[in-house]
Amino acid sequence: MMKQRYTLREDGFCAVWQEGGARREKAVIYLNGAGCGEAVSLEMSQYLVREGYSVLCLGYYLWQGMPRSMYGIPVEYVERAVKELKRNGYDRIAIHGISTGAGYALLCASLLPDITCVLAVVPYDYVMEGVAGGIRPVGCSVYRYRDRDVPCSRFSVLHGSLFRALLTWLRLPGAQRPGLMRYAYDTSEHAEQGRIRVERMSADVLLLGVRHDDCWPSDMAVPRMERRLRESGYPHRVRAVVYERGSHLIGCAEVPRQLRRVKNLLMPNERRYPDACAAARRDSQEQIVDFLRAW
Repeated sequence: MMKQRYTLREDGFCAVWQEGGARREKAVIYLNGAGCGEAVSLEMSQYLVREGYSVLCLGYYLWQGMPRSMYGIPVEYVERAVKELKRNGYDRIAIHGISTGAGYALLCASLLPDITCVLAVVPYDYVMEGVAGGIRPVGCSVYRYRDRDVPCSRFSVLHGSLFRALLTWLRLPGAQRPGLMRYAYDTSEHAEQGRIRVERMSADVLLLGVRHDDCWPSDMAVPRMERRLRESGYPHRVRAVVYERGSHLIGCAEVPRQLRRVKNLLMPNERRYPDACAAARRDSQEQIVDFLRAW
């Protein structure tokens, strides 16, 4: 029998379990993005529970008792969660990640064949080096597996003068200036060793991105991954959508309470295209639900 709450100390991973109704046999591991704690994750995953799915909302940092810096995150958190689900009779396991959680979901699915459905919302297709305090690179990978760093790409701009990097960014023409966070990804060294091997997954996969993503290049990552999967002869279902107007905040129809006051500040597209962003949110939720129903 599944526990309502799993803790790092007792179980080796941190999560909250919510059993579904009509589709309870389909279990979804839910991973939110950077900066999202337990409350936001639980709120944003509720639509899946209402649709009848069993949801294991899993924390990988920021949750109580977990690190606040993003590096050295073990793939074993998800591996242990998968084993617990299978031990309790859940053989159909999906993983749903948003932003950083989407990258983590793709990486885990590439290493754990028991995951047979991936819902990656505004994902990135490279593992990057970890950071502390949001901007200080620590020289090791965001993720670890089997006590080793997962190979990663380097944040070039963060290793030089941050003041000089900021000036360079400010001198870019306004129409060509990406979000400051995205700029760090656009100028990074994308080593092939840091690429997530999505072609090794054993899962149906849904990829959702947004054009001119201010947070990181999901608009480049989604078509790159789709092309890689098609060219490799990937035998599972693949669907990729890049919204022409939208923000990094998609993946559920409603903006969580904790983000309503800051979304316009953090995501300029929310100010520029409020109606389109809301429409993309609604459609992204419909895409996820439809994809899960067909799985």
